[in-house]
Amino acid sequence: MSKRIIPALALAVVVLLPMTVRAQTAVQILNRVKVAESKLQDFKADMVIDEANKDNVSGMGEGYGDILRLQKATVCYMKPDKIRYDGYAQGIKATYIQNGYHKLVLASMIRQRTNEKNAPGKRQDSLDLGFLSSRLWTDNTVRIVGKEGAGVLKMDFKPRFGGPDNRHDTVWIESKTLKVLRRRKYLGSGELRVSMSYSDFRTLPGGLPIATTVTMHDPNGKKLGSVSYKNLTANTGLKESLFSLDTR
Repeated sequence: MSKRIIPALALAVVVLLPMTVRAQTAVQILNRVKVAESKLQDFKADMVIDEANKDNVSGMGEGYGDILRLQKATVCYMKPDKIRYDGYAQGIKATYIQNGYHKLVLASMIRQRTNEKNAPGKRQDSLDLGFLSSRLWTDNTVRIVGKEGAGVLKMDFKPRFGGPDNRHDTVWIESKTLKVLRRRKYLGSGELRVSMSYSDFRTLPGGLPIATTVTMHDPNGKKLGSVSYKNLTANTGLKESLFSLDTR
């Protein structure tokens, strides 16, 4: 083999090694999440919603505005991708159901059913609920892009669907425990849309941690609101029909 080729191959290995390690680490995180979530089927909790700035909520996108405008609510989750909120907005009963990529909003005389597969900014995921799930890897290309402090990984989640733009989430997790610590959501233009911080953790069946308080801020650091869980119970045997898009 030519002596010129050997240094070139060595250089290629040095350049590619960080990418390989990062990809492998992201896969290892996924595998740990799969093990942790294997014993979780569903959960239910009462939600306490503190909306600090009504004017700024509209800038967060439909997926967040729908939720923060509720005065109180109950949230139900069923693995892998079913979410339901039942609550009251300005004294009117409102229901929000997400089943896969499909969403249903019910309020008074309103019945709006949409397919949000190509609109990731309009749907919820498990990070909105305060925990990691393997579904995030299905809907996103996931990379570890850095480390911050002792045992904190900085991860990039880029939607697989929705068009070739710069929309992505940057998420910080505690690698040892899989706790989600912080999240920043960026628009397709690359601008910061909202930042989220997670606290008050509990442990779901299988050892998966969930934050029972999520606080949201706008790009300027102003508080948009916070969501806290009370009376959280897991594996209660929720029915599939609870997440039916034919609900009236």
